[in-house]
Amino acid sequence: MKDDRGELDLTRQIDELKKNKDSTLDLSLLIDQHKREIHRYKMKESEWIRTQNQLDGNKRIVEELSSKVIDLKNEIDRLSEENDNLRTIDSSHKQLNGELQAKIKEVENEMALLKGIGSNSPEVRDLKRDNKYLAKQVEDYREILRKAGL
Repeated sequence: MKDDRGELDLTRQIDELKKNKDSTLDLSLLIDQHKREIHRYKMKESEWIRTQNQLDGNKRIVEELSSKVIDLKNEIDRLSEENDNLRTIDSSHKQLNGELQAKIKEVENEMALLKGIGSNSPEVRDLKRDNKYLAKQVEDYREILRKAGL
């Protein structure tokens, strides 16, 4: 037969302490488990924040590079247009150069003909004679003007 002494029963107090101890152990285990979960969540949050920061940084880099790509494309377009203009000018210059070369050749041929005529040709002799005649006329007019007092 069991003797029930109420609150003063040591056996009963020991049993209650054992139950409290078991529940305290369970609570300690739960607290430890909860702390580990909190730590895991904090680590995940830290990783998410780091990933978000990397994402923001990468986004800024992509925006800057996109801007540079647009600037470079505009520069390429400008240079391409300038290149087309230079090619047009080059083509025009080549055409003009060809025309000038033909004229130079023509002048060289005429010079060769003139040199071939020489200073002893009848035409050149006539020109020299005309030149002497005109020089004599100029000298005569000067003499007339000098005598007239002018």
